Amino acid sequence: MASADQTSKQLPPSKYLCLTILGFRKPGMSEEAYRRHMIEVSAPLTKDLMAKYGVKRWTVIHNSTETKSLMTHLYDRQMSNIADYDCFSQVVFESLEHYKKMKDDPWYKQKLFGDHENFADTKRSVMTIGWIEEWLNDGEIRESMDAPWPSFKV
Repeated sequence: MASADQTSKQLPPSKYLCLTILGFRKPGMSEEAYRRHMIEVSAPLTKDLMAKYGVKRWTVIHNSTETKSLMTHLYDRQMSNIADYDCFSQVVFESLEHYKKMKDDPWYKQKLFGDHENFADTKRSVMTIGWIEEWLNDGEIRESMDAPWPSFKV
């Protein structure tokens, strides 16, 4: 348990922001067609532009009927509500300004902005942004993603 001294101080923000998009597929589109479009069309169009503007990591988690059914193995009184989103896309970056510049890039406006209408239900999808902290990566314990503070040791 953290001491009163540790909990009363406000932690500085982490080094990286994470934009999380909780996405739904376009009405009438199959899960397979949705995933295929994201893997074969959207990702190839997007990844180079993201790298150009300093994005550190971009992941997409496909939440299919098949993977949702795996939740039956994890149910307990704390984990019983299943999210009905079709995907979770996470974009990690240092600078909000860089991300805004990417969205302002003429190529983004011409090629990517309209592509979302081909596969995503942009009216139902939601987003959030927050500081990302990483505590475990590839089986190794971390102190967060370059967090400017040490772990609290008890």
